[in-house]
Amino acid sequence: MSEILKRFKETISEIRTALRTPHSANPSFTLRASLCCAGAVVAFSLVASASIFAVSYFEAAESQEDRLEEVAGILARSRIAFSQKGNSFEALYMDDEDFEDRYIVDEDDPRAGLPAGADILIQTLHRTGRALRLRLDHPLKDGYHTLKIHGANYRVFVLTVNVGGRHVVTAERKSAVWKKAWADTINLIIPFLVLSVLLSLWIWFFLWQMMRPVKRLAADLGHRSGDSLSPMSLTGMPSELLPLLTAFNGLLARVETLREQEARFVADAAHELRSPLAALSLQAERLEKEDLSPAARERLSTLRAGIDRAVRQVSQLLTLKRAQAKTSAKPSDQDRRQGGAAQKADIISAFNEAIQSVYWEAEKLGLTLEVEGIEDLPPGAEPSLPMNFDDLFTILRNLLENAVRYSPAGTAVTLQLLSVNPPVIRVSDNGPGIPSTERERVMEPFYRRLGTGVSGTGLGLAIVKTLCDRWNLSVELDEAHPGEKEAPGLAVTIRER
Repeated sequence: MSEILKRFKETISEIRTALRTPHSANPSFTLRASLCCAGAVVAFSLVASASIFAVSYFEAAESQEDRLEEVAGILARSRIAFSQKGNSFEALYMDDEDFEDRYIVDEDDPRAGLPAGADILIQTLHRTGRALRLRLDHPLKDGYHTLKIHGANYRVFVLTVNVGGRHVVTAERKSAVWKKAWADTINLIIPFLVLSVLLSLWIWFFLWQMMRPVKRLAADLGHRSGDSLSPMSLTGMPSELLPLLTAFNGLLARVETLREQEARFVADAAHELRSPLAALSLQAERLEKEDLSPAARERLSTLRAGIDRAVRQVSQLLTLKRAQAKTSAKPSDQDRRQGGAAQKADIISAFNEAIQSVYWEAEKLGLTLEVEGIEDLPPGAEPSLPMNFDDLFTILRNLLENAVRYSPAGTAVTLQLLSVNPPVIRVSDNGPGIPSTERERVMEPFYRRLGTGVSGTGLGLAIVKTLCDRWNLSVELDEAHPGEKEAPGLAVTIRER
């Protein structure tokens, strides 16, 4: 019931939004169908109400005339019975036809009707039997008339009897017909309106139930990552939507095929580049052993640096493509919870291997590698992250490589374990840092800041971001030394979301 009330409030909110939304916006199917059904019910209710009122009015008017004639007949019988001697009381129980033949004056008889100027007593159908006196300003024939008496409209019935030329006049207000018609209409229309409201609610609930699979599908698509191209489930979908969903699944399959072809092309191209680059690097090493002039050796050094940069870029490109391929098969939360030991990456082991992978490069550049937070661990503590060990190692290696590359000689690069439960890892350096306006863009592939004086591939942080997204980890960039203008450094923090 609470869910239904919540959905009803959402529908009211949608109606308010629709009333404020331009007609060019995409309207809600459920809202349009509900409004259409509600409009049809309202229109039908109005037509039915008008029809019921019209029928009730004519029936009330006819009933009023019947009452006036019946009361006039009763009064006529009473007056005849008490105005004569002998067997006059037989008028009270005489048959209707005999009574009319004997006592009622025909309409074409000269005695029928009332002349102008006559003073008459009108018996009204009032709960106390009140009578009205009236002087006629025009003649009245026997039968039904509508007169205005004392400012109110009355329906009047005139009857003439042949005993002493007496006239019987009965009347009732015309407003009584309207009141009776309104009362009958309300009594008949209230159950119909209640039924209409219940029908409208049922139609709305039925449409809401029909759209629930579509909303589940929308929620499923909303929670997917950008690399998830698996087909949508068509279970429980309305048959009218199956052609659209089938076509959409076909589009997803084609996009996945194109992405696989692109990934294979990049991987094949990178593999093909490795062989000539390795040959160039080997030739450069052999050339270094030759007796070269200082100018030639300087040019050879530049050539070696370019070859090393190309090799590193190809290697990073392959790593990025592998990370993106893994992300397309992103593990579920249940996989991360129930993955067992195979899905728990030991942080201390990853620290050791990552430090070893960049140690010689850091020493060559005169940098110090520092590890903090491990020596303070309690005995038996084994900090870990629910992810693949190779992916954690790749994340740490790329962060350390970036820190080593951008740190000036004589400074330190620090790898910290800030917290064990939950695990929080930080890599900080003493380099130029990254302005806050560019911290989002540096996560994009091949984006490099200009003016740093350091050659790079622009893929390191993109690899880190891709792998962190796969394992539901957050990447936070900040200044390592806030307040320092020349060398604020960069601190990259990794934690579970």
